[in-house]
Amino acid sequence: MSIARRFMPPLVATLVIAAALPAFAQSARAPAPRRDWADHYLTRVDTEKKGYITLADAERFATAQFARLDRDHDGIIDHTEFLASAQRSVDRANPVRKARAEASLERRETLFHTLDQAGDGKLTQDEYLAATRQHFAEIDAQKTGKLTADDLRAAHRGL
Repeated sequence: MSIARRFMPPLVATLVIAAALPAFAQSARAPAPRRDWADHYLTRVDTEKKGYITLADAERFATAQFARLDRDHDGIIDHTEFLASAQRSVDRANPVRKARAEASLERRETLFHTLDQAGDGKLTQDEYLAATRQHFAEIDAQKTGKLTADDLRAAHRGL
């Protein structure tokens, strides 16, 4: 048997594998697909990484959010406190992003008036958590007690 016949099959196999390695290396380094807003929100609220949000998760997140919005820590979020972060975004926005920031501020304004059940220009933690419970129940169409990213997307499409 000639040397060429003896070494050719292993040589060809080695060359094929070597040629394929750059493709494997590229796919291994490819950036992860970008998560959408629902996946991002789920990750923030589902701290136990269950893959879904329970009412307890939503209430825990809302309680922390209330504490963050209550800048003077008096147990009440007034209109100014509620809009403060959105207003700062408008103030800092460059001309390209300004319209989007202003639209966000308007949505935030509407949300405040929706949450303010008493109509007194203030949100208590009870009002805030009641709205969280109601919103959770509305999104949980199957009444499973669990919200997935798909549930969040479906609710968003329904707005």
